[in-house]
Amino acid sequence: MKLFVLILVTILSDSQDINTIFQESNEYYTNGKYQNAVNGYQNIIDLGFESAELYFNLGNTYYKLNNIPESNYYYEKAKALSPNDKDISTNLIFAQNLRIDKIERLPVTQIQNFKLIFLDVFTERGWSILFIIIIWSLCSAFVLYLLLKDPKFKRLFFSLSIVFLIFSSLLLYLNFEKKELNNTKYAIIYDKEIEVWSEPNKISELKFLLHEGTKVKQIDMIEDWVSIQLENGTLGWIKFSGIKVLD
Repeated sequence: MKLFVLILVTILSDSQDINTIFQESNEYYTNGKYQNAVNGYQNIIDLGFESAELYFNLGNTYYKLNNIPESNYYYEKAKALSPNDKDISTNLIFAQNLRIDKIERLPVTQIQNFKLIFLDVFTERGWSILFIIIIWSLCSAFVLYLLLKDPKFKRLFFSLSIVFLIFSSLLLYLNFEKKELNNTKYAIIYDKEIEVWSEPNKISELKFLLHEGTKVKQIDMIEDWVSIQLENGTLGWIKFSGIKVLD
């Protein structure tokens, strides 16, 4: 019992400390002391805590400092936790406009676009919770179908079981799609300028240059080289030291 109380007190104490640091960092930001705000927000992250609001505020602070890669990185982190937040999406666009590289995305069909928008309605955890709820509803409806004697109620709960079965199958598919989407690794270019090569070595063809803040998809990795894909589908190899992975 004493151990439980000690753990609870420690958790509450840590939570209060983090809230204090967060509020102080917000005040630093309001007063234009952006580096102090960054130090406070980073301190919270170092303690093992994260939230969309924390990453959003950190992105805002780096944006004020005109730090292109860091602002893009933390806005992307915030969007991953809260994909439907309009403020995050808007500020991410502002940060992307600071980038030198202007890369057009590959066109997607309306069906693909709708699918991506629909998957962003919930996080991976949210889709999993919804799936569990539907499975419990399916089990409950089927048990009631088996237990009840009244034909009218048996038909009702049998029909509900079929509906929940269909929904659970759909949600299972959506869970796999969301998981696959989240397992795709992206990164932000942190070097001011980085060379993109056709192969993982510097004796191959130099294809082009990328600049800080650009988002790339990580395809493969060989030693300290990373195979990347741009939003327009272009492929190449860069040094791993020049990027920061969005994990």
